[in-house]
Amino acid sequence: MTKEPILYFLLALIVLTEAADDLCNFTKYKESKSLEASKKKLSPFLGKSYKSRDEHFEFTVGICTRVAENIDKEGFDKENVAVLQQGLKDDGSINPLEVYNIGSLTNTHIMAGMDWILLEYWSNEKYGSHCSKELKHTAVMITCDQSVDDSDARMVFIEEENQKESHCYYLFEMRHKAVCAVPSSGGLSVGSILLIVFFSVASVYLFVGFLYSRFVLGAKGIEQIPNYEFWKDFGNLQADGCDFLCRTREHRRGGGFRGIGDDQLDQTDDLPVVRDENLLPM
Repeated sequence: MTKEPILYFLLALIVLTEAADDLCNFTKYKESKSLEASKKKLSPFLGKSYKSRDEHFEFTVGICTRVAENIDKEGFDKENVAVLQQGLKDDGSINPLEVYNIGSLTNTHIMAGMDWILLEYWSNEKYGSHCSKELKHTAVMITCDQSVDDSDARMVFIEEENQKESHCYYLFEMRHKAVCAVPSSGGLSVGSILLIVFFSVASVYLFVGFLYSRFVLGAKGIEQIPNYEFWKDFGNLQADGCDFLCRTREHRRGGGFRGIGDDQLDQTDDLPVVRDENLLPM
C-alpha cells in the first residue's frame, strides 16, 4: 500500500477543517487578541445549525456554516447563506417559492462578553420596500444558561424589527452553558499567604531550635524546645492575664482603694471568734 492516498486524505482533511473554521468572514476586523478570544468562545458552536419557527416562517440559523445547500429555487444564490428564511403554507409545510437570504457568511460581525456572544450577519439581499431598502441584517444572541447543553439547546426567533427607517434586524436568541464564564481560581488570598508564611517560619524555628538545643546545648526532654524558659514564662503570663480578665469575683476585677469589705470578712471565716463585750465600759 502506497503512502500517497494517505497523504491526500490528510491534506483534504486539513483543508476541510480550515474551511469549516473560516466560513465566517470577519472582513471589518483587524486580527487582534479580542477577535481571537471571541472566535474561541464561539468555537463550540461552529458548523452547527438550528431551526426556529413563527406563524409564517421557518428560519435556519447556521453558526459560521452554510444552510442553503438543498435550496433549488432558480436564481437563488445559496453559496454563502448563513441564515435562511422560508415561508410556510397554511398546512405548515415549506413553500419552496418563498425563500430569503437574511444573513450571509461574507459579512459577519462578532462581539463577546463574560457570558454572552453576539453574532451578526448582513445579507446580500435588500429589503424590497421598507427600511430604506438596506441590506437585511440578522443578530444571533447566545447567552449563558448552566442547565442547557447540546441536547436541549434551542434557537428562538424573537422578532423582526422592520418598522424603522434604518437598522432593521431579525433577532434570535439561544441559551447554552458553553458561553458561561469559567470560574476563576482567584489565587491565594492575603490571609492564606500570611498563614503559609507564619507556619513555614514556625516550622523552621522549631526544627532548627530543636537541633541547636539538643546537640549544642545538650538539652534533654522538654527542655529541647527552643527558648523553653521564655515560652514557659510566656505561658504563665497568659494564665495570669486570663485570671485577671476572666474571674468573676469583685476583688479580681476591682481597682483603687478598698476598705474592709465582704471579701476580707470572708477570709476570716476560719478564724476563732473573739468576743469583746467585756471590754466595753459598764
